Amino acid sequence: MARPGPLPGLVALTLANTLSQFFRIAMGLVAPELARDLSLEPDALGTLSAAWFLAFALAQPLVGMALDRLGPRRSVAGLFLLAALGCVLLATAESEARAVLAQVAIGLGCAPVYMGTLVVVARFWPAERFAALSAILLAIAATGSILGATPLALLVEAVGWRGAFLVFAVLVLAAATAVFLLVRDAPEGRPPPARGERPIDVVRGMVEVLRLRPLWPILPMLFATYAVVMAVRGLWAGPYLAEMHGLAPVPRGHALLLISLAMIGGLLGFAALERRLDRRKIPVLAATALAVAGLLLLAARPGLATVPATFLLSAVVAGSVTYSLLMAQGRLFLPDRLVGRGLALLNMACFLGAALLQTLTGLVVAAAPAEPPAARWAGLFAFLALWLGLAVLPYARSADPRTSTTSPR
Repeated sequence: MARPGPLPGLVALTLANTLSQFFRIAMGLVAPELARDLSLEPDALGTLSAAWFLAFALAQPLVGMALDRLGPRRSVAGLFLLAALGCVLLATAESEARAVLAQVAIGLGCAPVYMGTLVVVARFWPAERFAALSAILLAIAATGSILGATPLALLVEAVGWRGAFLVFAVLVLAAATAVFLLVRDAPEGRPPPARGERPIDVVRGMVEVLRLRPLWPILPMLFATYAVVMAVRGLWAGPYLAEMHGLAPVPRGHALLLISLAMIGGLLGFAALERRLDRRKIPVLAATALAVAGLLLLAARPGLATVPATFLLSAVVAGSVTYSLLMAQGRLFLPDRLVGRGLALLNMACFLGAALLQTLTGLVVAAAPAEPPAARWAGLFAFLALWLGLAVLPYARSADPRTSTTSPR
């Protein structure tokens, strides 16, 4: 029987990636019920949320090794089963420790999904289509943030939060099976570059990636931009809209939906722009300037009316979803044999930044005076603007060759 082409496998990986995106924000919706049932204090909820990001980030070097040595099919399908196990553990948790363990398992299980997708794109499609395809796939997967809003709420209402995670355990199992059956590791006659390497060769390859000087100015931006998206959309936009604008859960959900749509629109817009310009640096700098401007306006006017404030938050998120362009820019400097490890290390920078920024912004908000509330949010938005501004300084000196003149090998 003829083997399937790369497209069915890409569809299966995108389904898995959508579920991975869902798990990043699902905790925000079920947190009140989970905290009530497990008797969790707010700081414990913070630990629970951070566990996912830290597990995901710290797994990236091992994920890169697995992708280069075993290929995306076995790496993604095998580890994604951990996410299904994590869903079952969370659904049956009776203590904080077991819930944290569940979040760690889900984070580890999701760790290879996006990188596995990028490796498949890098091996089966030409370099000039890498940024556009990765951004489009990421935009499709970003619908997982919508899945974690009203659809999850309806499911929780019908079967409870424990039943909802059991349902998602089944969905994850189905996605892992589809990945195993449909994904191809490399084009026919071209084995994965690192299949014959020894473990010591893999470690040396990771060190070699870190020694690639053209990546150095790109890493701070990867560390900063995704972190801002997660800090705004995944953590602080909801509390800000609730406290400063008095929005109840349903209208607050509508505002967050608009921000999610801005995130998806930004990803698609950057894909089209990169394809037309064959440039990544200029769009990243322009978009970051938009995000910083939005943050500074919010810092200056945190009590702005609900509609303009929501649009400014949307602009901040849309201007910060440049990590697909940054990943594509970094890809140009990676030889084929190091693609898996290189992209995994770049992705690790994104998630370490997200984990750190959630902690830092929590400290910023906690350190602000309780009254007036506007001062707390002004400080937060000013801090986020500074965070992005500092990352731009080294990035402005980065190299951005055209894909037509770059052919990593």
